[in-house]
Amino acid sequence: MGDAVVIGLIQNVLIFGIIFWLLTWGAEYFYTNKHQLTKKQFYECGFKALSELNIQINLNFFMLAVFLILYDVEFTFLFPILFNYSIFSSIEFTLTFLFLLFIVASLYYDWLHSVLSWSAE
Repeated sequence: MGDAVVIGLIQNVLIFGIIFWLLTWGAEYFYTNKHQLTKKQFYECGFKALSELNIQINLNFFMLAVFLILYDVEFTFLFPILFNYSIFSSIEFTLTFLFLLFIVASLYYDWLHSVLSWSAE
């Protein structure tokens, strides 16, 4: 049983590594170089740019990605509860309920401030 878990973990790491490598290669292959005259000039602070890399990230996409990662981690913490709910004491049940309440409250807060929306408002 233990060996199968380790082999499964190694397979998952290898698959993730291959997917990450392919995505990195694809990003480098499809990257278009923008030739701008003002790109290498000094900008406000007076320091010369070290590279020609100019990546613009949408703030809505960044915030959505951060919150999705946070919610994934929170639900990963809740996953073992599915298998151990019958041996919970009242204190553990209360703490689990408060944790779920915190997740729902944070999701509602994000929804009110339209963080989970793609549209730029």
